[in-house]
Amino acid sequence: MNNPLVHKTLVVVIWLIALYLGISKGLWLLAIAIAVLHTVEVFTKGISAGTRAGKSKLYSVIMTLVFGYAWWRFII
Repeated sequence: MNNPLVHKTLVVVIWLIALYLGISKGLWLLAIAIAVLHTVEVFTKGISAGTRAGKSKLYSVIMTLVFGYAWWRFII
């Protein structure tokens, strides 16, 4: 399962589930956990991996916040 599109799709599905649970059930814990995890990833891996791959810092931050490991794992 080394297809970046599959990983990104799974991340989007998890985000959608988290948002659904937050909006419909008031269970925001999953969405908050994903956001915190991806924010940590920005500073631990996302920016450095992105700049090494020739991407701007802003692009690296945005992609890591949205997709997390599913983005930077395939560019390093």
